[in-house]
Amino acid sequence: MRIDENNIGYKDFFVRARDTDMLYRATVPFFFSAIQEMGGEHAAEMGVSIADLMSEKDWTWVITRTRVIFHGTASWRDTISLETWPEEPFGLHVPRVVNGYGNDGKPLFEAMTLWAILDLARKRPVRPKELMDRFSIPTDEKHLIDPDIGKVTPYAEAPKLREYPVYRPVPVFYDLDYNRHVNNTVYLDWIMAAMEEEVMKDFMPSVIDVQWKRQTFHNDRVYVETAMTGESDDTVSFAHRIMKEEEGKEDSIAFEASSEWKRCR
Repeated sequence: MRIDENNIGYKDFFVRARDTDMLYRATVPFFFSAIQEMGGEHAAEMGVSIADLMSEKDWTWVITRTRVIFHGTASWRDTISLETWPEEPFGLHVPRVVNGYGNDGKPLFEAMTLWAILDLARKRPVRPKELMDRFSIPTDEKHLIDPDIGKVTPYAEAPKLREYPVYRPVPVFYDLDYNRHVNNTVYLDWIMAAMEEEVMKDFMPSVIDVQWKRQTFHNDRVYVETAMTGESDDTVSFAHRIMKEEEGKEDSIAFEASSEWKRCR
């Protein structure tokens, strides 16, 4: 990763065949993985990666929200260019912007992500000011993006034109990350796997808005609920929810999301 004098990180990502769908288009999980990788690598360059925080203080980073607005897509063998920077704390979160550009240099997506610092021993969030002296925050107007992306509409409150069959993935070893829980990008794999094939073939994402609410672990029993919330000739929208089965009590919400899609031209 290259970091400039304003602490903005830059890195290119190559779209491999395994990162694409049956039409050789880059998948939603690919973009979310690249966004996560940018945040993790930039934090590592600042000496505040998950590994750094765990060894120093028994703290970790936890992502809670990501909203991605897509302006286009990428295809097999494309190289996309990403840039990232952190912003001033927003409540208990450190906002991080990640923008992507295509082969032609045109905007591909813009993402706002919200990260919290968790004290693993106390199981409580840590105020971001504890780490901000290790970041250099860009102060020019171009890099001051409003981090208030609101809330994802809860699945229970979303209008449902049609509900789809429940999908039941099984968390396996390779789904786990350094925190020993299911990596946040796997949740995107699961909700995309629950989507109708015709939608995935005929439409491209325009907005994906997600919220991680609860950790899941190896061999947890989880299931994905999906509902169409809007439909026109050229657009469709969905609500998504991942539930975790709980022993002897009501199932808990692990993840919620909304998505908007536009017809391919």
